Amino acid sequence: MNRKIVLLSLATSFYSLQSSAQQVRVPALPAGKNIPALNYSASRIYGNGLDPFYQKLLLLQKEKQGIVRVVHIGDSHIQADYISAVVRNGLQDAFGNAGRGLVFAYQVARTNAPPDIKSTGNTFWHSNRLARQDIRYQCGVSGFCMESDRPGASFTIRFENNSAGQVQFFKHLKIFTDSGSSWLLRTDSSNVMQLKSQPSDSIPGFHDVLLQKPETDFTLSSLSTGQNQAFYGAVAETDLSGVLYSSIGVNGARYDQYNITPLFWKQLPALQADLYIISLGTNEAQGAIFDEAAFSNSVETFIRKLKTVSPNAAVLITTPVDSYKAGRPNKVLQQLNDFLYSYTSRQNIPLWDMYRVTLGYSASRNWIRKGLMAADKVHFTKDGYQLQGALLLEVLLRSYNDYYLKQ
Repeated sequence: MNRKIVLLSLATSFYSLQSSAQQVRVPALPAGKNIPALNYSASRIYGNGLDPFYQKLLLLQKEKQGIVRVVHIGDSHIQADYISAVVRNGLQDAFGNAGRGLVFAYQVARTNAPPDIKSTGNTFWHSNRLARQDIRYQCGVSGFCMESDRPGASFTIRFENNSAGQVQFFKHLKIFTDSGSSWLLRTDSSNVMQLKSQPSDSIPGFHDVLLQKPETDFTLSSLSTGQNQAFYGAVAETDLSGVLYSSIGVNGARYDQYNITPLFWKQLPALQADLYIISLGTNEAQGAIFDEAAFSNSVETFIRKLKTVSPNAAVLITTPVDSYKAGRPNKVLQQLNDFLYSYTSRQNIPLWDMYRVTLGYSASRNWIRKGLMAADKVHFTKDGYQLQGALLLEVLLRSYNDYYLKQ
C-alpha cells in the first residue's frame, strides 16, 4: 500500500461509537515501509492534568448534548491545518461535529490557508500576523488581522468539504471585528443583518449570530465611513452537540510573540476552551544558541496568561519534531525539547513528547528519506503532517479510554 493511501486511511477512517457511553475504538498505530521509524512506547501523555477534559468528553458521549471545545495554538506547522484537521475529524467522528471552529480570510490577507477555507475580497486589505510585531496593525484571536478604510469593503469566506470529504456547514457564527464599526452580514441563502459593536462589550467587537438555517459561506461588508475597519476571525458552529476544534496557527510564531499581543488575549476567552493544545518551539530554535532563561520566561508567561483567561481549561503541550538548521539536524531544537520535557514534569503540565516519539535528534533524516519533509527541511509535506496528526489523535483517544476504564 503506498504512503498516500496509508495516510488517507489514517486521516479518514478512525473511530465509531457503539453505544452512548463506552470506550472509543482506537486504530493500530501507523507502521510499514513508508512510515519512518517511531518510538511507539514513548507515545503517551505525561501528567494527569487532562482528566477534566476527558470528563467533559465522557459527559458528551453519555448525554449527547453540549459542546466540548479544543483550541490548538501553534506556528506554521499548524497554520496549514493538516495536523489539526486529522485530530479535528477524528474527535468529531467519535463524539459529534459541533463545527469547523475558528477561521480567517487567509487568502484575502495574502497568506497560506487550510485547504477547506476559501476567501475572496472586493478590495485591498492591509494585513498582519502576530509574528510581525514591526507592522502597526494589531492582531486578534486568529493571530492575524486585516484592515480597510474603504466604505463597502467586503470579503467572503467559503467552507469546502473537509479532508474526510464531508460537507461543512455552520448555523452559528461568532465574529471578531474592531470595536465601534458596523458591518453587513450576508449568507448564501439571503440572510442579511447589520452587526454593530458596542464600546461597552466585554470582548470588544464580538458579534454572536444565530442564523435561520445551515450555511456554507458568509460575506461581511463594511458600513463604516471615515475610519479603518478590522476583521480578526470568526468561529463557525453547527449548533449541534459534539467537539468544536479551533486551530490558531501563525507562520513564524513564537511563545513570546503571542505573549505581547494584547488583543489576542482579550478575544481568546470567547472561544471558551476546555482544552488548549500548544504546539510551538520550532522558531525559538532558529538561534545560534539555546537561551534557556528567556525561553523559560516565555513559556511561563504564556501558561500564566492561559490560566488567567481560561482558569478551568486543561493544557497540553506538544514538542516539535526534529528538523534541520544550517544543513544539519538542529541541536538547539534538541535542547529546547529537553527543557520542555523537564519543565512540564516540574510544573505538572501534561506533555505529549512528539520529539521522542519520532526518535529525537537527527530523526528528520528518516523523514527526508521517506519523502515526508519539504525541501527546506524544516516544514513537512502534507503526508508528513497528517502522520503527526494521526499520532496525536491516537494518543488522545487512547488516553481517553484509559480515563474511561477508571470510572
